[in-house]
Amino acid sequence: MLLVPLKSITDKAFLAIDKPPGITSFTVIRYLRKITGIKKIGHTGTLDPFATGLLICCLGSYTRLAGLLEEKDKTYFARMKLGIKTATGDPEGDIIQTAPVPALFNKLDVLAGQAKQLTELPVPLYSAVKINGKRAYELARKGKKFNLPERPLQIREFEFLPWEPNKSDELSYRCKVSKGTYIRALSEWLAEQLNTIAYTTFLLRESIGNITLQDAVSLDDLSPDNWFRYQLSYKQIFPDYAYLKLKTDDFAKVMNGMDIAVSNGTNDKYLLLKEEKICAVAKRMNNLIHPVIVLK
Repeated sequence: MLLVPLKSITDKAFLAIDKPPGITSFTVIRYLRKITGIKKIGHTGTLDPFATGLLICCLGSYTRLAGLLEEKDKTYFARMKLGIKTATGDPEGDIIQTAPVPALFNKLDVLAGQAKQLTELPVPLYSAVKINGKRAYELARKGKKFNLPERPLQIREFEFLPWEPNKSDELSYRCKVSKGTYIRALSEWLAEQLNTIAYTTFLLRESIGNITLQDAVSLDDLSPDNWFRYQLSYKQIFPDYAYLKLKTDDFAKVMNGMDIAVSNGTNDKYLLLKEEKICAVAKRMNNLIHPVIVLK
């Protein structure tokens, strides 16, 4: 991990956190607020309490860029237990159903190919998706009946990991997926194709875009005196953008939402910079750069 120099202390920052199991993503946010003194902090994709792995957090005005990171593909390692279904699709829910586990020989290669053809899956019953203004998990806890919406998705990559015959009721897989993919729902779908049921017993997020767990820091390693040294650079977060350092006059224009002229370059996506910090995200239109997101 590259540590940034002391002069880069700021309330605009990206941090990659290795979230431990047993806490919510919001608990991570509360902890970061405490050690950084920055109140405005958000993350770029919830990890369930039982899940672990990469959680990218945006600090200060960089919270306005969280949506750009939410759009990036994510890679997960997951383990599922066959023959048992829980209310939540993970280890935290009550067991609500059991079923026989059929023989899996010669089925997994075909199923891996089918998984990559998926285009949508229903969201889990216990999820933060809103149903008529209410969170799905709130309705589920009250015993309310409702239809689960389906989310469009793409499975970019999928593979089952080596199968252990002595653990015939467990499967592990790794996948690279688009925004909107619930791994709990994916595990249940995989089980259905095998004529059984399942729940996700372990979930590790390994990457978001090009940021991986190797770029992340443990909460235990952070303190008020060192957190700023673990910032991710804008080049790590947005490697596919062009970078333009603004002069004083152009900076004033951008802060007021005005276009600025550009004479060369072919990239249509720009990060506009002032003192090595992002002040705007822009798109190129002919010989002009138009600010799309301005960070005050």
